[in-house]
Amino acid sequence: MLEQKFDAIIASIFANMTSMADTFDAIVIGAGVMGSAAAYHLAKQGRRILLLEQFQIGHTRASSHGESRIFRFAYDNPEYARLAMQCKPMWRALEREAGETLLLDSDQLDLTDEPARHHDVRAVANTLAQIGAAFEQLDAAQMRQRYPQWRLGDAALAVRSPDSGILRATRCVQVMVSLAAQHGATLRENEAVTKIEAAGDGVSVTTAKGVYRARKLVIAGGAWLNDLLAHIDLALPLKVTQEQVVYFKPAANEAAFERGAFPIFIHWRSQDVGYGFPIIGARGVKIGFHHDHYQIDPNSERAPREAVTQRLLAYARRYLPDAAGAPFEPTTCLYTTTPDEDFVVDVAPAHPNILVSSSCSGHGFKFGIGIGRALADLAMHGQTDMHIGHIRWRDF
Repeated sequence: MLEQKFDAIIASIFANMTSMADTFDAIVIGAGVMGSAAAYHLAKQGRRILLLEQFQIGHTRASSHGESRIFRFAYDNPEYARLAMQCKPMWRALEREAGETLLLDSDQLDLTDEPARHHDVRAVANTLAQIGAAFEQLDAAQMRQRYPQWRLGDAALAVRSPDSGILRATRCVQVMVSLAAQHGATLRENEAVTKIEAAGDGVSVTTAKGVYRARKLVIAGGAWLNDLLAHIDLALPLKVTQEQVVYFKPAANEAAFERGAFPIFIHWRSQDVGYGFPIIGARGVKIGFHHDHYQIDPNSERAPREAVTQRLLAYARRYLPDAAGAPFEPTTCLYTTTPDEDFVVDVAPAHPNILVSSSCSGHGFKFGIGIGRALADLAMHGQTDMHIGHIRWRDF
C-alpha cells in the first residue's frame, strides 16, 4: 500500500502539472540516487526546485536501480567509513518520513582465503577500529563453524561487521523523488538537457521542452556526466562499464541463505572480487563481480552476457555450493569510475553556481542520502558538515 501511495503521488504530480514560472532556486539534473537526494534535501529546506530526468523516474538504464545495494561502514578507507556513519541516521530519518523500511539490517563479511589479500581484510578491521565501530575477526576454523555455507581454504580470514545492511535501491530513489515533490519540487521526466549556460549570477538549462533558469545547478548525470559537463567546457576522466549480477536458486538448504543466517559479503580475491546478498525479495542469492571492466557507451543497447553468468555460476559452485542452483534474472547496471575510484562532489571549477556529483565508481549508493545533503548545503550555503573532504574536485 505504501508503494502504491507514493507511486500515485508521482503520477498525480505529472498528470496535473500546470505551467509555472521558469525560474528556480536550484535545478537538479539526474534523478538517480544522488540527484534525487539533492532534490529531496533542497525541497525540504523550502527551496524552489526543478528535477530533470532524461528517462523515466526509476528507470533501469543506469546505476541506481534494483532490489538491493550494500550499506556498510566496513571500508579499507576511514574517510568513507566516517561518511557512511553520517549517512545511516539520515536513511533512518528518511524511512520515518516515508513510513516504510528502506534499509534492511544485515551483517557483512569481508573475507578471503588468499594470503596475498589478507591485507585487504585487515585494512577493513583497522578502519572499523579507528571509527569505533563493532567488528569481529574470524579465522578459517571459526568461519567453518559460524558460516558452513562457505567453502574456503585454511588461510581464510574474515571480518564480520554488524552495522551493515541492504538498501532497497529503486524504492529509495522513488521515495526521495516522491517526498521532494510533496515538499514542492517540480519534476520533469523524459526531458533531456540540450544546453547549459552560466548566466550572470545563475544558470540556464535548455531542453527540447523549454528553457529553465536558476540560481544554482546540480549536475548528477551519472554515466552521462561528461556529456553535461561539456556544455561548460569541463570533463572528468571517467570510464563507463557494464556490470552484471545474477540470482541463484539454492540447490540445497535454502534457509541457510536467508537474511540473518547469511550475511552480505565482499570476497577479496586476486581476480574477480566477488560480492553478494542473502535472499530477500527475489528467491535467490544475488552474486556479482565488482569492477568487471566491460567498457561500453551508455547510450548503447545492452543485455546480460551469458559468459558472465557462467563465470558467476562457477564461482558459486566453488565457494557456495549449496547456493549454486539454477541461475536466474541476470541484471545489468553501469559503473562510472574515476581513475582512483573515488567520487567527485564539489563546486565546478570556474563555475561557482554549478555543483557536480560524479558517478561513484560502483560503491556510491550507500552515501546517496548524505551526498545529496552535501550538494544542497554547498548550493545554498557554500559549505557542508558532511564528511566529503576526500572527494572534492581534484587533478587526476
